[in-house]
Amino acid sequence: MIPEYPNFKALSPEDWGTVGKHLALAPRSICELNLINFVLWQEFDNSQLTMINGNLCVLINPLNEPAYFLEPLGGKNIIETIDRCLSHANRLSRISLELVEQLPKGKYRSACLRGQFDYIYHTAELAELKGKKYDGKRNHIKRFVRACPDHHFEKLSPLIRPRALTLFDRWFKIREESRFFPRMAYTAQKAALESAFDNFDSLKLTGGSVFAGGQLAGFFIGSALNPNMIDLHFAYAEPDIPGIAPALLQQACVFYRRYELINLEQDLGIPGLRQSKLSYHPLRLEKKFEITA
Repeated sequence: MIPEYPNFKALSPEDWGTVGKHLALAPRSICELNLINFVLWQEFDNSQLTMINGNLCVLINPLNEPAYFLEPLGGKNIIETIDRCLSHANRLSRISLELVEQLPKGKYRSACLRGQFDYIYHTAELAELKGKKYDGKRNHIKRFVRACPDHHFEKLSPLIRPRALTLFDRWFKIREESRFFPRMAYTAQKAALESAFDNFDSLKLTGGSVFAGGQLAGFFIGSALNPNMIDLHFAYAEPDIPGIAPALLQQACVFYRRYELINLEQDLGIPGLRQSKLSYHPLRLEKKFEITA
């Protein structure tokens, strides 16, 4: 049972059902408000749960920034609940536009968090890559097909975990000299990826893998953020294979085509990642905010 404020408890499997029910009360399109992300990033975020005015409040204690609350889940006495959260942690962060628009004007200070905006796309559009604006993507994919004519796709199995983690290590190694990929980022991402494989079936995760030359060339893992949208949590490709990254993303969109929209999550202010995500012409950027007293 989740305790009443000021008591907290760490997120554990016994809480997944309760958290899921609260998330379903007001489904959002931002990746933070996803039970799967709560679970996968628990080691890094150290999420703590409490109840305030019948609302589930999640306190995030990340390793790289001061603690903050996510938006309260439940819709009851929201202003009073937000005030209680602010008295404890000084800020609510990764807040949806839907909540910000409900707040009394002038009561709180709010700021856009550009590096945290989620990138939302039409899944079918990225599966088909039609039109002149995707000429470059199609050319990269053709390079991959020429380089790896024997490639094939398989539905992801947790049994590939050792090979997937080895591929992740190679993927990260070429980025580790960048200030945008410190050792903490490696540790956090690897722990989240391990958690995904540990809980693959219980969290109802899905994904796919691409093999070339008998070796794992890339893989992706996702989950439903809402009935209309898939959240792509991970997509890692062999860094030495030309064109594999766009080919992998296209295959992911083919695989998830039953969802109208796909959320490729944030760019975290990383210039190359931002450029890459913008190059796919997002349908919209899902805004997020931080509010303080």
